[in-house]
Amino acid sequence: MNTVSWDEPLRRIMEQLARSEPTPGGGSVSSIVAALGAAMTSMTANFSQGEGYEQIEQHVAQALQDMEYISSACEWLMAKDIEAFGQYIEALRMPHRTPEQQEQRQETVYDTKIQAIDTPLQLMECCLYGLYSAAPLIEVCNHTVLSDIGIGIILFEAAARASMLTVQINLVTLQNAEQRAIYEQQCTELMDKVNERRMVLLEQVQSRILARVI
Repeated sequence: MNTVSWDEPLRRIMEQLARSEPTPGGGSVSSIVAALGAAMTSMTANFSQGEGYEQIEQHVAQALQDMEYISSACEWLMAKDIEAFGQYIEALRMPHRTPEQQEQRQETVYDTKIQAIDTPLQLMECCLYGLYSAAPLIEVCNHTVLSDIGIGIILFEAAARASMLTVQINLVTLQNAEQRAIYEQQCTELMDKVNERRMVLLEQVQSRILARVI
């Protein structure tokens, strides 16, 4: 199992992703993209401090705190995604000659599948949280970085949509129909909320950009 971390050069991460290895894969990319969304939002907040921005200090401080939390969560979720896949592969290799071994193997495979579903769902929640946290900055931030917060919003949505695909491909092999339906509903509801927030926030960003042009 190949792993990557926040401390590695971007070039090495790109090389690792391009290899014919299962990890790092889509889950890692989703985490990185979400963290980039947090970074762009933090950039917007940092450009909206100092003289002339005293009245929004609270909004800026809260956004910076939230984005730091999201970035840390993304780093943790990337490691969890890689770990979940490794555990799944190990579970498939478990002996299954006797009925007892078969039962143990089946339970372990099921547990690792659940983790592989829970992890991208948590990342979707992080992305939604990021969108809500970024929202107060749009109308008050430095106008020169409006495009940057817009990019952050797009990245949060992209990471959430990518995570949705990870959830869906893992749900295909989940034999518990009731559990699968619960996860499908949770995933759909999260993605609907992300889409709604993204549309509203991007309209606000574009409206303020065009107001400056006019």
